[in-house]
Amino acid sequence: MRPAFLSLWNDYPVAFAEEYETWHNCEHVPERLTPPGIRSARRYGLSEDEKVNRYFTLYELNDLAAVQHPAYLDLVRRPTPWSQKMRQHFSNVLRIPAETTAFGGRGMGAYVWVQALAVHRDHAAAASVKLGLVLHGLVRAGKVLAYRIGLAEPNQEYEVFAQVAQLDPDLLNVVVVIESSRRDALDQLQPTIQNAVRDTLQPQATLRRERLFKFLASFCEAEVPADRTQILAAEAMRSRFEEVC
Repeated sequence: MRPAFLSLWNDYPVAFAEEYETWHNCEHVPERLTPPGIRSARRYGLSEDEKVNRYFTLYELNDLAAVQHPAYLDLVRRPTPWSQKMRQHFSNVLRIPAETTAFGGRGMGAYVWVQALAVHRDHAAAASVKLGLVLHGLVRAGKVLAYRIGLAEPNQEYEVFAQVAQLDPDLLNVVVVIESSRRDALDQLQPTIQNAVRDTLQPQATLRRERLFKFLASFCEAEVPADRTQILAAEAMRSRFEEVC
């Protein structure tokens, strides 16, 4: 099977920002790295208004089988008490497990440009390769660090959060992720990238419009134990937030 990645977008109330950051860093993401085949995770964020923070999380997978493994499904179906509490405040969730069809470059940037689109399945694979050639040129010119493009079937089942159904069976999901160490570089490249995405993919719909997210944290599987019970956050950590409603 091909290498893959899992993209997840979500909003979270600003009032719970400190608890979200602590839970996500100290319990949730480390726990998600315990099943076989989930290699690493990185989290990005932006704040757009006074009420909501917006996050993008990217998990690198050996292949798509990783998110169907019994150990992963156990995490989904048997959340920790803290995770169960935090789930109730998620909103605007989009989760796309995708097979990698094009990638290049090296490194992890301080900023990431990311977009999710619906593309006609007849040309999605070939179009993503063409877009990859354009992005590879930006890497060779030293304008971006790295990129990845993934294809995914729409409406993949996820038991935790409901997502808006995509009704057209002729469409696939395409996720485009571009890394840079400089925000101004990505700002300047946005017209070039947007034109390349439009001309190659010919998207039929936008699932998540293009965003520049700032890097927040990264984790790899070697940093965590294989047993999820060894990652449960300490009571002293969780108790800091017990009075927050």
